[in-house]
Amino acid sequence: MKNWVKRIGQNKFQFFFFIGVVAMLVLALVISSALPENESPVDGTIDPTPIDPTPGEVVTPPEETIKLPFDSSMEYSVVRKFYEKDGTKEDQEKSLIKYGTSYRTSVGTSFQNKDNTSFDVLAALSGTVVEIKDSPLYGNYIVLEHNDKLKTYYYSLSEVTISVGTKVAQGDKIGVSGNSEIDKEAGNHVYFKIVRDTNHLNPERVIGKKPSEI
Repeated sequence: MKNWVKRIGQNKFQFFFFIGVVAMLVLALVISSALPENESPVDGTIDPTPIDPTPGEVVTPPEETIKLPFDSSMEYSVVRKFYEKDGTKEDQEKSLIKYGTSYRTSVGTSFQNKDNTSFDVLAALSGTVVEIKDSPLYGNYIVLEHNDKLKTYYYSLSEVTISVGTKVAQGDKIGVSGNSEIDKEAGNHVYFKIVRDTNHLNPERVIGKKPSEI
């Protein structure tokens, strides 16, 4: 090594060439040490780290679709139809509620477990409990308030499992089906109503739709 350095000193060209190489190596080391640890110079790679939402940004959840007021796996039957003027004669007859010696038309739909046993009643949409009452004619009933001026009513309950002011998610248990004095023929059931403003909607026609679609 000493002999090689001595020979470089004897040859000016080799000496300056050696100095230049050393300077380039030092410069390369300085540049590489200045780069961030997780960044490489123009290597074409993309940082896989996901971008977080902007702090304070409000993320709107997808709009729900109206569901049956019980578990969808339950085998059920419709024992009371919603009355429609242009409905079939059979449906209109099924929408008449006999009480004493008089008849009244149904503005909701009564669902029954096929084996006529009780079942859990679930919230058809996310909302807030705004009313709970025990009616001598309709049994216990619950009213939920939702977006788009929509309300859902659940009558003929043997048990209520929530309280007024509770915010419930779609599918939460709110009560248990039961019987009502006004419609004894329906057996153990839930009488389900959907109302927008003061307009009663046919549950069978709007279940599976979004509130904005009805």
